[in-house]
Amino acid sequence: MSAAAADRLETDVLIVGGGFAGLACAIRLARASEGKLSVLLLEKASRIGGHLLSGAVLRPRALDRLLTPEERGALPLGPVVVADHFHALLPGFSLRLPFVPPKMRMKGLPMLDVGAVARALAEIAAGLGVEIVTSQTADTLLWDGDRVAGVASDGDEIGAACTVLAEGPAGLLAAELLKRNPALRGPNLQTYAVGVKEVLEVPADPDKTGRVLHTFGWPLPWSLYGGGFLYRTAPDRIALGLAVALDSTDPGFDPHELFRRWKTHPLIRRETAGGKPVAYGARLIPEGGWFSRTAPAAPGVRIVGDAAGLVDAMELKGLHLAIESGIDAADGILRDRGLPVPANALPPGDGIPSLDGLRRTKNYRAAFRGGLPVGMGMAGLAWITRGLLPPGRIAQRDERHCLRPAKAAPPAPRPESGPLDLGIDSDLYLANLSYRDGTPSHISIPDPSPCRDCIARYGAPCTRFCPAAVYERAPDGAPADAPPIRIRHENCLQCRTCTLKCPSDAIRWTTPVHGNGPDFRGL
Repeated sequence: MSAAAADRLETDVLIVGGGFAGLACAIRLARASEGKLSVLLLEKASRIGGHLLSGAVLRPRALDRLLTPEERGALPLGPVVVADHFHALLPGFSLRLPFVPPKMRMKGLPMLDVGAVARALAEIAAGLGVEIVTSQTADTLLWDGDRVAGVASDGDEIGAACTVLAEGPAGLLAAELLKRNPALRGPNLQTYAVGVKEVLEVPADPDKTGRVLHTFGWPLPWSLYGGGFLYRTAPDRIALGLAVALDSTDPGFDPHELFRRWKTHPLIRRETAGGKPVAYGARLIPEGGWFSRTAPAAPGVRIVGDAAGLVDAMELKGLHLAIESGIDAADGILRDRGLPVPANALPPGDGIPSLDGLRRTKNYRAAFRGGLPVGMGMAGLAWITRGLLPPGRIAQRDERHCLRPAKAAPPAPRPESGPLDLGIDSDLYLANLSYRDGTPSHISIPDPSPCRDCIARYGAPCTRFCPAAVYERAPDGAPADAPPIRIRHENCLQCRTCTLKCPSDAIRWTTPVHGNGPDFRGL
């Protein structure tokens, strides 16, 4: 990296985001270019992996294209899945399906602490010459005509011949790019789920290590796409969570309360008996699939991983797609610069082999607009016919504008009822939140008038759909000119759910600075 002026730095390749996609791109570029390209990676968390959260079962084949056998063997992967089960939940009882759908089978795949593996990848990247800067935001894109020329970062400019957007789902830079160039969008709207996750410390039982359980049904209505997972990641650790689609039409939609209810099911109670939560987090999951992907490249920029919508919702995985897309972006940059690509590089257009899984189930997520039975039927049909049926393209539902008016005030959250049933404030303590004193709020509502209309029509849904209780209604008796919604930005888990679900699009969210936010551990 070179200094072109006092307030402007220059690098050949700038990567925004230190997740699996960004790190894979950095490693591939640094190894293949042999020092001919300068590579700078910015990560907004205070440490690599601090903002990463995943279901955390990996299809590891992509790592074999990225790493040497020695590097691959040294990664801190966890135990492999030894058994996986699929359950339908109804109130009070469960039905174990006699088989696990083919794309959801995980037996033999490794579990992992996604943050720990990301830090190991970062060490490899740094050893190859990649410059990694944590606690550093990228605020806006720099433009040279219609070409992306780098980013503005905390008052400075970082120029780059190519900028790689690896900022995760619903990123602000990707949104800026797509607003300026709508042709990069897929034909369908991107659709998201919010995943809420805890890690439990439980009485040690080595015989249960590597067991995986997935659920669908209760407490979600048949009209709402989503489901739960429970992974025994170590003899004394369980990772469990609930992912719920944001296109819920219910103004009382509350992912954290749904998660709490799910944990009260007898099946989940049996698995978690004697445990206590030790970590908590939440994040968005892009679920739109084949028709919602963004184009992978535009002049001066590449888009990878979750930022490009690369998650296989039916398979419940995206880490392998993130790695593959990072590799593919790196190979494209090498070709653009006239540098040789590695011997295992795939032809342009075929660089992400796992995209075939999205193509084969290209209408999977959109089919659930018709409810759970219709969606499951169409998913099976798509798999059997290798994507030929259902034909055409099914449109996604608009998450922001799908709420129906509230008929009554939603119930208040239940009080905590035991060590496994934490309220949202208790869970937030486990997210290791840290916002520097005096740092201005990264969230604002510039015009509160839409909030008053939203409260009257929908009952202030932001006070429920946020899995961090960032938003709360002003108390009764507050002055008439007081903001109707109060913002507790210090609670923010940086999932960005509010940027997608607010019915009036009144919330303005900017990237927090100085590494502020959660420090996810073991998630």
